[in-house]
Amino acid sequence: MKEDQGNAEAVNREDAYWREQHAKQSYADQTLPYEHYAPAYRVGYEGYARHSGKPFEEIETDLALNYEKAAPESPLPWDLARPAIKAAWDKMSGVVGPRDPDRGVRTGM
Repeated sequence: MKEDQGNAEAVNREDAYWREQHAKQSYADQTLPYEHYAPAYRVGYEGYARHSGKPFEEIETDLALNYEKAAPESPLPWDLARPAIKAAWDKMSGVVGPRDPDRGVRTGM
């Protein structure tokens, strides 16, 4: 029971993070609300939790199938959902990608 509660809290934290950060992402279509992207983010962070340690590209096909199951009626096709899924995966894995607007600029090198 505690594990389920911890998982629900983690999902809520990730959802809150992406709800706040979504509009800042270069791939975000500003004409679509966050709710269209929410299933993609969830597939990304839940996929990482299930497959941590594996490269994204190794299980991308599984993630695509999971996205299609999670959002069968979504107006967001895989090619538009993929960057959101990858961003959530990268956040969970600790990768700081070029689409992270809060990564800062390195100086003094």
